[in-house]
Amino acid sequence: MTKAAKPVAIITGVSGGIGLATAALMAARGWIVVGTVRGRMQPAALRGHQVDLQVADMLNARDLERVVQKTWRTYGRIDALVCNAGYGLIGPIDTLEYAQMDEQLRVNTLAPAELIRHAAPLMRRQGSGVIVGVSSLVGRNGLAGYSLYSASKFGLEGLLESLAMELAVSKVRVKLVEPSSVNTGFWRGLQRGSGRKWVNGELGPRTEASLSGESDQGLSADKVAAGIVRAVEDRSGRLRYPLGQTAALALARRLLPERWFGRLLRRVVTGN
Repeated sequence: MTKAAKPVAIITGVSGGIGLATAALMAARGWIVVGTVRGRMQPAALRGHQVDLQVADMLNARDLERVVQKTWRTYGRIDALVCNAGYGLIGPIDTLEYAQMDEQLRVNTLAPAELIRHAAPLMRRQGSGVIVGVSSLVGRNGLAGYSLYSASKFGLEGLLESLAMELAVSKVRVKLVEPSSVNTGFWRGLQRGSGRKWVNGELGPRTEASLSGESDQGLSADKVAAGIVRAVEDRSGRLRYPLGQTAALALARRLLPERWFGRLLRRVVTGN
């Protein structure tokens, strides 16, 4: 097994949005990027870059193990693992089916855990590496209508916070990047429950309308990608990298009593 001269990064979900922007940026900065996609078509933005595309289903544990092991066998190193792939499931909790909830948690929380389970020992063996989880504003703050999506991101946050302690004695760093609304295809890919509709006065519709509207003026995928690369290259022990509104809300949550913060969060998200 020959060790590649350039650093190697695995990035999940590079077919569009944040993953695509991150893959292009890291490749341009001299990284060998192994990017997972669901289909075999190469995104136009990646043409001309050194990107090794691997077809992988985030619901298939064997696919996830294969990506990690093949990367190690091919390049002899894994310097960064960026767990980006994910989607949103929204709606009142009683409109969601068990299968929908199960898939949400498997893709957004368990798939990163499975990738890390295979990558972390290899990073420990080589004596270096960084694991990055792409979280969200709702990984810090629960919002009406986002119970399962928020649960999946809270789970990712707990996973990586614990992992940072587990790996503290090694030279493997752990990072969480937490963007607020991003102007990508995320909103077009939302999945919803079925059945009852929101009752008058419930906050779900206003929350969704506010956040989806903000996405048009929200963070660009390129800005989030730059934040991810900054986290990857940061040699410090810093864990969280809030972007956009997440940073201000994180500060407010530290400073305000919980009841006051709840009112502020409601006003920021819904305008009421």
